Amino acid sequence: MKLTPVSAAVLSVLAASQVHAESKVFSMEEVVVTANKIDQPLSKVAGSVAVITNEQIEERGETELYDVLRNEPGVSVTGGAGRPQNITIRGMTGNRIMIVRDGIRSADGFGANDINDAVGRDTFDLSNFESLQIIKGASSSVHGSGAIGGVVILESSQPGDFLKDKDFYTDVSGTYTDISNKYKGTSNLAFRSGDTESLFNVSCWQGQETRNFDEDLYNRDLDGYSGAYTINHFFNEEVMLKAKAELYTQNQERLEGSPSIQPDGIWHIEDFAEDETTEEYSAYIGAEVTPINPTWFEELDTKVYWRHTEVVEDTNRLMRQVDHNGLITKRRELEHKTFIDETIGFRGDFTNTIYAANAEHQLAYGVELSTDYYERTDSDSKIDWNGVTPSTKQPFAPARAYNIGLYVRDMVELDKWTITGGLRFDAHRLTPDGVGEVGGFPLKDMDSSEVSPSLSVSREMFANNIAYVSYNHGYRAPEYDKAYGFVSHDFVPLTPFVIAPNMDLEAETSDSFEIGNKFDNGRAYVYASLFYNKFENFIDVVTTGFDSSNGNYIKQYQNLDGVETYGAELSAGYAITKRWNISTKFGYVDGKDAEGEYVRSITPFEGNAQLKYANQDFNAYVAWNWAAAMDRVPKCQTTLGLATDCAQTSAWNTFDIGATYHVSKDLRVSANIINLFDKEYIRYQDVAGIAEESKRYSTEPGRYFTLTAKYEF
Repeated sequence: MKLTPVSAAVLSVLAASQVHAESKVFSMEEVVVTANKIDQPLSKVAGSVAVITNEQIEERGETELYDVLRNEPGVSVTGGAGRPQNITIRGMTGNRIMIVRDGIRSADGFGANDINDAVGRDTFDLSNFESLQIIKGASSSVHGSGAIGGVVILESSQPGDFLKDKDFYTDVSGTYTDISNKYKGTSNLAFRSGDTESLFNVSCWQGQETRNFDEDLYNRDLDGYSGAYTINHFFNEEVMLKAKAELYTQNQERLEGSPSIQPDGIWHIEDFAEDETTEEYSAYIGAEVTPINPTWFEELDTKVYWRHTEVVEDTNRLMRQVDHNGLITKRRELEHKTFIDETIGFRGDFTNTIYAANAEHQLAYGVELSTDYYERTDSDSKIDWNGVTPSTKQPFAPARAYNIGLYVRDMVELDKWTITGGLRFDAHRLTPDGVGEVGGFPLKDMDSSEVSPSLSVSREMFANNIAYVSYNHGYRAPEYDKAYGFVSHDFVPLTPFVIAPNMDLEAETSDSFEIGNKFDNGRAYVYASLFYNKFENFIDVVTTGFDSSNGNYIKQYQNLDGVETYGAELSAGYAITKRWNISTKFGYVDGKDAEGEYVRSITPFEGNAQLKYANQDFNAYVAWNWAAAMDRVPKCQTTLGLATDCAQTSAWNTFDIGATYHVSKDLRVSANIINLFDKEYIRYQDVAGIAEESKRYSTEPGRYFTLTAKYEF
């Protein structure tokens, strides 16, 4: 039964008071996982899931995905403020990681070799999310195509999260982070009128690109804003109608840069200007239904949704060259690039409890229908003594995708055993939109489908301890840019090449196996796991031939077999006293392809440990972060196209400290110092897959600080 706002608020307050009154021992807060459609305590989930709350993000002064995920073993983010950010989970990266926000798939990224260094995955603001959950490993039996390497799930704050037993709530907060000289202001306004709850969230920011240790990167200024309006109307005790509209905009400007490669020799930069705008709009309307007398479902969450993501980049270069007569010649190059990723869809998610075969079955099942649109353009003009020379490229044909997904999950508890099985069917069609060819290659429709199963078995070995084994299947339909792309790299000096389209690509699949143990008695916890992932039809670029007519090598994305990743993770914590606790996390990821080459995106042995003090008004922590040296690297190419070893990194360790003080019941301030001893180091994740010669600018920032203040009216 869905409670009215006031009833829910009163019950929550009474429950909290009762728990407080009955609590005689100290313990750490239990975390509930919703990522697999069936709510479970984190300590009971038969798999590896990490949960990060909005409160943790606020107290650490974190404003980027890079900040939020930097201390989670097996998970990393490249880039930073002003740079495209890309997520890696257990050796898989790029668009093989799905991001889901309020049930809506986030836009794909774009860049060479799945690095997403042209357009990242960070097209949203973190200030209005209640929690962030990370599923490590395949999860297509729940989330469908794209969840082949892992899933990041963001759940927005709801009006009731702020209101509780009040009818009005507002707050304002400000954050400054020294890593990018970024100022950010955020405000939430929630109110209740009768059976309707509303929430306004607004943020704005201004800063610069995340710096490196020597602060010698090109300077890039950025500013942006986001806004969201959420409304929940309790139609009756069974039905809640809901809707949300959200926008995100960020502008970036750079007045320093390098000349582009020209076919007529070396040119030097004289003037440079680059402007990039990222915009995202999204909305949904739906309902949550909880029948008083349920029949075939106890809860239904349904919505129709829309998301539009667009990135526009304009570059203006003025270059000069001294000719053989000693005369200075100039050339202006204007380039305009666009990236569009849009989705429209419907989803319905059901949960139910039934009794069959002398057991209780917790069921989750649902359907999702969606259509996506993709478009990327690239045009430029050269202005010199020859006049204006326009060039309109079409590196990727615009395309539409049509998707249907059906899933079911069943969790059964039999004495000390818990068995969870899942199955999802996905069908996907990719079709060119209004274009019959690209680069002289005729285009055609591409169809794929997949049945993705999952199965986990756990057993309570003794009180507060479970051992488990799990299997999950992953699936990703071929990406449109790998199928419908014709990209020329004829500017590479010694080994010019083009990447030709491939309409015969098959869907990538993965099989993820994990065995683990979880102990959690409220005061101490130890989670340990071993994992192995096998990828089939892995899509990667290979050289297929040579065009003697123009001297270009021909490359193409093709399906490869034999890619494997494996590793281990451990996290543990202990409440020493009511106010002191200690925790640690560490992990190791390894992997090779069928040729015996290391997978570019694996990670070194890395981890962290934290000592935290907390009482009612004040908490503080000190953290030690570390990573071992990394020499398990594949082969790379130099800027001239010659084979060389990829970049390696040395071992490093850093220390962070921070504190939060509740000045009053309404005012909270937080301060953090990151990299306390100003250590110069390079994370392997930031140089994975690039040549050794190219890593000098990839150092992490030196010592920096964050400050946050929040006032609740």
